[in-house]
Amino acid sequence: MSRKLIPLALASIALSLSVQPAFGQNIDSIRQIIEGFIGDPTDLVKPTPKPAPSYEPGALTRTMNLARQAAENANGGLNNYRAEQAMYGPAAEAPYKDNGNGTLTYTFLGGRPAQPPSLQSVVTVALDGSLVNIDYNGPIPTAEGD
Repeated sequence: MSRKLIPLALASIALSLSVQPAFGQNIDSIRQIIEGFIGDPTDLVKPTPKPAPSYEPGALTRTMNLARQAAENANGGLNNYRAEQAMYGPAAEAPYKDNGNGTLTYTFLGGRPAQPPSLQSVVTVALDGSLVNIDYNGPIPTAEGD
């Protein structure tokens, strides 16, 4: 089903529930209605895996490490700062964007060890490691664009 039709499907479900109040008590019936409109609702929230990177071996891991280390250094070292877990795991799962010009930009959260994240870092790194630039390192922006 087209994602554009999802609001229409949800509105139809809401109308069905308001017309038949007793029906609202039956969760399984609601699930069947949703599946009739959109298929398995859990398919809507499953992450789409990134395609396998076609970078030279080790380049993705190197750039991820350089980006993380730049943020660690800018924020006072490992005693004061830890990046989010994605920056320590498999490089292909790190939060990066290929800029199409031989650089990758990593956007990730971090903060004091064992505390909720309080900072966002945006770091651009050349695939060959020749450039590491911190584009942003500060408070996590809010939805209002602060």
